[in-house]
Amino acid sequence: MNKITFCKTTFDNLENKINLYISTLTGVIEDYWEEHFFNAAAYKIYYDNKTVGFFTLFNNEKITSFWVEHAHICKSQSIFKTILDKFGVKTAYVTTCDELFLSLCLDFHIKIELQAYFFDGTLTQPVRTAEYGRECLIEIEPTEIYAVNKETDNFFEEFTQDSLERGDTIIYRFSYEDETLGYGVIVPVKLMPQNWACGMITLPNYRKKGVGRSIQLHLGDICKENDKTPVSGCWYQNPLSKCTIESAGRYSKTRLLDVYFCD
Repeated sequence: MNKITFCKTTFDNLENKINLYISTLTGVIEDYWEEHFFNAAAYKIYYDNKTVGFFTLFNNEKITSFWVEHAHICKSQSIFKTILDKFGVKTAYVTTCDELFLSLCLDFHIKIELQAYFFDGTLTQPVRTAEYGRECLIEIEPTEIYAVNKETDNFFEEFTQDSLERGDTIIYRFSYEDETLGYGVIVPVKLMPQNWACGMITLPNYRKKGVGRSIQLHLGDICKENDKTPVSGCWYQNPLSKCTIESAGRYSKTRLLDVYFCD
């Protein structure tokens, strides 16, 4: 009988396999997805004592990636079922651009919830000009992150002064006539370095006035000036954010799904 086993490992030891995995994706990913990838535990998959793939497990219960070599795809269903049973996996985060992982999740799911839209800015589309000028967008100092989080109800809580100082993240204040209207953020996507994720928040008193749209348009221009493609994400249950991102010329062909394997 063929033996399926697993061994905890590091992302450095998986670098080549991760690159192969990313090359199979047919759509974009962004920083929220990467957060649940890199903050997960990584495991090598062995079939008859040979390394054939890997998976990641977030908080010991949510599988956030799964990949096996092409020669072992025919065994992927039994490997995946073994992972679910051995590790007591309850849920998965899977994108609709990840064909094999998505198919396996469908094989064993009992419920699926739509979690998020992922937006791509590769193909440019005609859009109306921004309601506010680029001069409204000013990069904050790293030490300002604490005050910004207080003002935005911890919208940027996953970012730190250190991450801003390293350049892992850039946060912009969006102001007009000495009033802060909102904030924008750019996060380079580590696994798809040609893409920069663009996010924004509009302060409550200034919503539905073109602020968020202007922020997204200007962030997109910053990406293009650096030869990067703007990508974005928003909750599936947030139609206003979806409309804002789409009005800045980005489009979504990819969804993030929350898949349940047990009650």
